Amino acid sequence: MVTLFGVLLTVGGLAVAGWLLATRGKVVAAFGDARTALALVGFAVGLSAAPVLAGKRSSALIGLLVAGLLAWVLWSGRHDLRSRGGVNLRSRNSLGLRGPDDRWLRVAWAAAAVLLVWCVAVDALTGAGLYGSRLVAYAAAGLLLLAGALLAGRAALTTRATAYLGLAVLAVLTIPTALTGSAAWRPCTAGKLEKCSAAGALFKSFFDSENYIALITSFTLVAAVCALRRAELAATTVFCLLIIVATGSRTSYLALAAAGAWLLGSFLLERRRRYARIHLAGCAALVLASVGVATYLMWTASRTTLSNRGNIWVVAREYLADATATGVGVSKWYRLQDAGDAPTHFFHSGYVLVVFAGGFVALAVWALWATALLHGRVDDGRAFTAKAPVALLLVYSLTEVVWNPLSVDGLSWIFLALMLTRSWVTPAHRPPATGPVDAAAVTGRGRWAGRRR
Repeated sequence: MVTLFGVLLTVGGLAVAGWLLATRGKVVAAFGDARTALALVGFAVGLSAAPVLAGKRSSALIGLLVAGLLAWVLWSGRHDLRSRGGVNLRSRNSLGLRGPDDRWLRVAWAAAAVLLVWCVAVDALTGAGLYGSRLVAYAAAGLLLLAGALLAGRAALTTRATAYLGLAVLAVLTIPTALTGSAAWRPCTAGKLEKCSAAGALFKSFFDSENYIALITSFTLVAAVCALRRAELAATTVFCLLIIVATGSRTSYLALAAAGAWLLGSFLLERRRRYARIHLAGCAALVLASVGVATYLMWTASRTTLSNRGNIWVVAREYLADATATGVGVSKWYRLQDAGDAPTHFFHSGYVLVVFAGGFVALAVWALWATALLHGRVDDGRAFTAKAPVALLLVYSLTEVVWNPLSVDGLSWIFLALMLTRSWVTPAHRPPATGPVDAAAVTGRGRWAGRRR
């Protein structure tokens, strides 16, 4: 069965790659323009392929990708200004240096930056200070935030773009499967943690854990269900379910069930009316509920809770001791691992990571970030549908680290896509008209519709 699944995964990956190339016009439309599409797809694929392309030097390659993305953002901002006749290169916007026009999305970017600065300060000032070379990871995270915030001022993605990003990544991760043999699989587990898939092994692609590729696939599938239709949706669903079944990831099944409930509710609500935003009270309630569940799990877990994830959480809370308000800094976890006092796995919870790195202060900032992102405006009135991947992040973060705010890894493109999403399937920012009348005036939908420049 492993051979059969390997062939199916390779064929599926090739088919997806070919389809994305054949329908590149739709792909470009989902990102707003060809340059943004090429830059973000290349960035996402590069992050995921870094372990294979660079091996032990994958961190250096990821750093180069982040620096390259920032350089492209700065260059393209200046290029756009010149192409539109801008002459004051000393102005604040001469390089596209502006954030999104929605206040809540600006709050989300600011909260992410505050979270990083706070956790770095805690790590540097607590105990013996930084352990290892964490400054490099912190710097990469800062550069990614800077690039994303600058890009958010002029780029607006659709939920369809997230689906395309995920499919491009999954194509790269599945195409080699039939050629790599057993290297893409790990044996089923036995004993108390018995786990297997229909393939008779656990599909992990280039990574150490099957949960990693299952997480990427889950976000791709949810975005596809939101935005794709008919044959595209059917083919994407089959491909994603094939991967998830091959991974045997129980976490993805539970997270997708929660996302399915969200999407069903979205469909029922949006049949009656359109929503540019989800109400702030609803956003805050959902985020606080997620934070409350995560906190309860961390402080009540035994060492065998949730497939031994509790073993990680018990060590984390014991090391925190009296520093729960401020945390101890994420680099201390690596010191514990090197000393043999902590499991070799990472935190297996985005919430536990934040608490360990910056305490409940950091968790409050994280909650603000999530609330602001969930409440951000959606330009085509399908807020509940467009924010389905954000809801999935809240659920998935209970048992996995989806977004690590203190580093850049193969999942960072998910964070970037969620932060840049501004609509469901309709491109939120159309290119300017070629004549003297603005594009918004042509469509009659702009604030200054019908007026000359």
